[in-house]
Amino acid sequence: MNDEPKIPLPQSLQEIVGSLLFASETPLTATELRDAVRAVEAAEGENKEIVDVYRTCTSREIDQALRGIEKALEVAASGFRLVCTGGTYRLQTVPSCGRYVRAMLKLDRPSRLGRASLETLAIVAYRQPITKAEIESIRGVDVTANIKTLSDLQLVRLVGKSELPGHPFLYGTTPFFLEHFGLASLQQLNDLDPTLQRSNPRKKAEEYKKKTDEKPAEGEAAPDGAPAADAAPADAERRSESAAEETEAADAAEAEETVQDAKVDGDDIFIDDTPDEYDEEDDDDDDGDADDDEDEEQDEDDVEDEEDDDDEDDEEDEE
Repeated sequence: MNDEPKIPLPQSLQEIVGSLLFASETPLTATELRDAVRAVEAAEGENKEIVDVYRTCTSREIDQALRGIEKALEVAASGFRLVCTGGTYRLQTVPSCGRYVRAMLKLDRPSRLGRASLETLAIVAYRQPITKAEIESIRGVDVTANIKTLSDLQLVRLVGKSELPGHPFLYGTTPFFLEHFGLASLQQLNDLDPTLQRSNPRKKAEEYKKKTDEKPAEGEAAPDGAPAADAAPADAERRSESAAEETEAADAAEAEETVQDAKVDGDDIFIDDTPDEYDEEDDDDDDGDADDDEDEEQDEDDVEDEEDDDDEDDEEDEE
């Protein structure tokens, strides 16, 4: 005779799912819950039909069970609730009871992020994937220390490299970010504040690719019928330089011809480059110099006449 006590079968799929969530040390996805239910077979003496019903459960039935657990916990107000973060489910204590849980476990109050780190985290969450340079352009300050702090706290991680020149790193949030802030997915960020809408990663990648395609590689020839962007200015500059050189050469040749024509018997050539407005003053100076010369000659003649008269008077006196 078998004296082993007979354990009754679960009354519903919701009861099974709730027990799995409570016993699991890590959050579970709906697929993992379904596989765990399907893995159990009917034991000897058990109602095989009921067990087979549970073994043939679908993903839709698992979702219905999860919603039933969530509503039941809200009505019961038992101090914990069902939380979905990043597509995984777990049982979690309500925030209002956190201080009592910390007191029982003798835990210190968790450290809070500074304002700068929170602003950086918000930019990454709404604009991811995003480069460090783009974060700094939005905040206007260096964010190296903030990125390191968020990475150490496992809230931000590297998600790839950009297609921009230099291929800078792209940053995004982690699954722990969703768990820490109690978000089921990043789409809930749009529901928190309708004025802040999260950027579309696919659209952003297409914009990056479009920018790279529009800029031809350095040294690459421009397509037929489409001159390069700097070709026209460069040609114009070269033409202006050539014209200036030709003008200088022509002026030099003309000046040389003028000098050659003016040379007479090897004498030195004097080129008058005085402006026209000073020519009349030069003429006046020349006239004045001529008058001065005449006055000097007249004075010399007068002096000679006086000397002759003096000599004659002296001779008469001697006689």
